[in-house]
Amino acid sequence: MTEQIGRSIKLRSLFSKYDKVQNPIISELISSLPETFSSAVKMLHSSSSSVTIANGCVLDNRLKLRKYIEEFHFEANTHTAKVSDRCDLLCDPATEIITSIHQPNLFAYGGVFKKIVLSQNIKRAVEEQNSKKKIIDLFLIVDHDFMDDEWIRVAQLPSIHHSDGILELRLPISNSNRWRIVSQMPLPNHTLLHFWRRQINSWIRTSISGSKDIDKLRLTNNLENFWQVVESAHAKAKTYSDFNSFLMSQIVNNVWKYDTLFVRLSKLSSVFKEGFKYLISNFKTYSDCLRKAETAFLRHGIQTGVSSTSYLYAPLWLHCKCGSKASVKIKRAGEQLELYGMCISCKRDLHLNIGNQTQLDLSEEIISNLSPRAIPILLLLCRDLGVTNFVSGTGGSMGYTIVASMVFKELGIDMPHVVLWPSNDVYAGIGQSEAMSVLKLTDQSQISRYLEELKIQNTKYENKIKPFIIERTRKIKEHEPIQMLLSNLFDLKEKQRKVRQDIKIAEKVSNALALKPCFIDYAVNFGMKRTEELWRQNLLNNKSLDSPVVMT
Repeated sequence: MTEQIGRSIKLRSLFSKYDKVQNPIISELISSLPETFSSAVKMLHSSSSSVTIANGCVLDNRLKLRKYIEEFHFEANTHTAKVSDRCDLLCDPATEIITSIHQPNLFAYGGVFKKIVLSQNIKRAVEEQNSKKKIIDLFLIVDHDFMDDEWIRVAQLPSIHHSDGILELRLPISNSNRWRIVSQMPLPNHTLLHFWRRQINSWIRTSISGSKDIDKLRLTNNLENFWQVVESAHAKAKTYSDFNSFLMSQIVNNVWKYDTLFVRLSKLSSVFKEGFKYLISNFKTYSDCLRKAETAFLRHGIQTGVSSTSYLYAPLWLHCKCGSKASVKIKRAGEQLELYGMCISCKRDLHLNIGNQTQLDLSEEIISNLSPRAIPILLLLCRDLGVTNFVSGTGGSMGYTIVASMVFKELGIDMPHVVLWPSNDVYAGIGQSEAMSVLKLTDQSQISRYLEELKIQNTKYENKIKPFIIERTRKIKEHEPIQMLLSNLFDLKEKQRKVRQDIKIAEKVSNALALKPCFIDYAVNFGMKRTEELWRQNLLNNKSLDSPVVMT
């Protein structure tokens, strides 16, 4: 019982800031989050989508969805037999969908892949318990975000040889491309691809240079296997977004043999056509709910990640010919409704007539220029595709989900079951091991205490040096000799300089160990297949979803 209580408090503490609002909708969502893998399986086992799918529009939308899923997998060279079999299930009204969502980030960090491991294993367990139950594991690629988002173009590895203890692989972009949509960004050239590989090879060499026990051949073979997939994804892709997405799909579908279905959000406007109409027609309710939610959160000093002015704008983006998009407002001109706004990149004024409120005109040409903002994505997935289960992250996506839960309630749309895997990965990769060896510490928990002691020493030296500085100024003014004073001052400053160097090293070590690295760290240290095995074993064997994932 004590263990159960402790686990519950630990999981709930992740969302303690939202509890301050004391909103029953939020409290219900947080309390419904499963704490164990078995409870997540039980939750999905008892769920049903038959009522939702009874709506013929949802089934029609799923058939449209299939086209775009298959298009992605054929282009990515990941249209396996398992993928094909799962696509067939979209024709069955009883099929349920468990969905995870993420941007096509450069060499995405481990948490993105863990979402897929979680949803895939929940699906397997539910279907093993009930052979009549069929679930699709769908991964939605949010490929209409801006290139300005750092994580779309930066991947990180732990390295004490680099600034702040982190090696960054970067896609350089010009100012003119900062506000380009990621699906409109050109493919990186081979020169940059080779440069990234040289950076990784150098990282491996320097990280293991002081150790004789590490098998360099195993590490380089792991990188070679991974890089073959990188080259394959690059050869198939035509855009930066597809390069990152194809890489994920090739790892998940070809290497891990998962039947996860990938699809681009930028392709789904026609699938969400009726949903777009619904959101525009119910904009006042939607806007009022966002405004009330934002007011409640700000009153308690909570930042959800949702823009404080989002309620002023339509739930849709309007795309521009320049490859960017605009936040738009809805304007009524007589009987007609118009979306209008300024392109964030080229500053062009954009206008789009969408008919009158009782009969909106969303032709294929019009709808191809629209895409959903963050909050409506989950609403549309549930309303138009009958999604009943959602795998969230603990970062920004959870903030959006919390706010969305209030909008779901206000619009009368059923909120999906939400599950997340908030565990931290614990392992000693080559970057982490080197970081620990620098300080000659055996326990990571010792670092913060060691760093605090160094900062205390630095403060003491500052306090000792300050009187010498004052005295030096006085002596110079009074034309008194200062040689002895300067000698003492020099000794103190040298000792302080050494402490400050130690602080800088300790901070780099701390950053390297605290980093949530990109997938390359896992691929090099464990290999792609072994990484999946370790995540899966921990998921199935750990007592709770927030237990550390120990990888050896």
